[in-house]
Amino acid sequence: MRIRSLAEVARLANASLVRGMGTIPIRGAVIDSRVATEGSIFFALPGSNCHGMEHADEALKKGASAVMCDSGLSSRHSGPSLEVADVHSALVQLASRIRQQEEFDLPVVAVTGSAGKTTTCVMISALLGETLRVHSPQASYNNKIGVPITILESDPDTESLILELGSNAPGEIAELTEIAKPSHGVITAIAEAHLEGLGSIEGVLREKFSLLELLEGDGLWAPVEWRDLIGKQGAGYRWTGPSGDLEIRSDGSAGVVVMDRCRSREFSLPWIPPTSWALRCLESAVAMALEVVDDPDQVALGAQQIQLPRWRHEVHNVEGIDLILDCYNSNPRALQTAIDDLGQSDAPRKLVVLGTMEELGKNEKRYHVEAGHHCVRAGIDVVFVSGRAADWIGQGVKEAGSESISITEGEHGARIVKDQLRAGDRVLFKASRKEQLEQIALLIEQQLQVEGAGS
Repeated sequence: MRIRSLAEVARLANASLVRGMGTIPIRGAVIDSRVATEGSIFFALPGSNCHGMEHADEALKKGASAVMCDSGLSSRHSGPSLEVADVHSALVQLASRIRQQEEFDLPVVAVTGSAGKTTTCVMISALLGETLRVHSPQASYNNKIGVPITILESDPDTESLILELGSNAPGEIAELTEIAKPSHGVITAIAEAHLEGLGSIEGVLREKFSLLELLEGDGLWAPVEWRDLIGKQGAGYRWTGPSGDLEIRSDGSAGVVVMDRCRSREFSLPWIPPTSWALRCLESAVAMALEVVDDPDQVALGAQQIQLPRWRHEVHNVEGIDLILDCYNSNPRALQTAIDDLGQSDAPRKLVVLGTMEELGKNEKRYHVEAGHHCVRAGIDVVFVSGRAADWIGQGVKEAGSESISITEGEHGARIVKDQLRAGDRVLFKASRKEQLEQIALLIEQQLQVEGAGS
């Protein structure tokens, strides 16, 4: 956002300037006092563990120029203050109005999808970041707090803004799109995710494609496997994936080949996606990057800087064993793809540690049983199951003609897995974020470092 006066921020957010000079320059916004920067405004939001007002003075000490708080709370901090009836509503309104004012100042990319959103945002940032000043979300800032704060915390000299749009219920993508006012949009994937709120795969499809329906122009991209189903509605869209408008394939060397059929050209990128899922994310990222710069050389320069986010196919090699921490989140399609990648690897033995996939609605048992079936079909040698859905996954493994091993959290569960491992093994850890499956993976890593692997 451009630098604005405190008085202008108050006007845009419908806030009352209770204390402080209206001429104070505001250079951004924060919701976490620990990362407050000079000139920022601190939004004192209520949280699950504490209220932001408890940290207002800390934010001011770290450089924040003012605090946005609920009516009547200015006395609880010592700095310049704006008051509103509802801080979250003011955050949304301020971001929306600033985007309205700055709508044509810079390209704004919106990324949504059932999986791969954060990975795709990170990739776009890398692809553009060597030649442009790019601002992208911290972690998975993709809701009605995360999207506004990403907009407001962007530097005045930002040349491209990347936003991640998430959804748990119908209409949320439309609301975020109205706030963000993006110039370009991409859907990374459509899959069985957040079904408790979206109801069905058809509900997921409607929700994700609402992003593209609300935008205009050529820079609207989606996975090619949904092209036929979307039909005439997608006449102006472009498609990523096999035989689509942009497809990426391995060239058998130190990179990949981008087939940009929109512009009738091919070029190489010096980065190899470690999984088929990462390749699909890369297709979405390259599609967006080319909408912004249309320069394969610039994109190739940025490709060298790509690093996957934490807990997305994060490989720890310990005592000759690969521990694959792919446990930031999970859904049936993402899990199946990860299992297939493992099954097709050249590891002598393939093992999985699987936890619950959350938010799958009334059919959650079926999805977990099918996951067990798929482990056996993919040639997984040992299946460990954990969490609320352990019995369902185990049922699927048994129905497919094999056996699973149930484990608990903590040292005991880690020990059961560790004692089965030997050099050359490759182990996938996959579950929804609620499971925090990385904790058991790190315990196993510690045990291997101390005791070594079996033989």
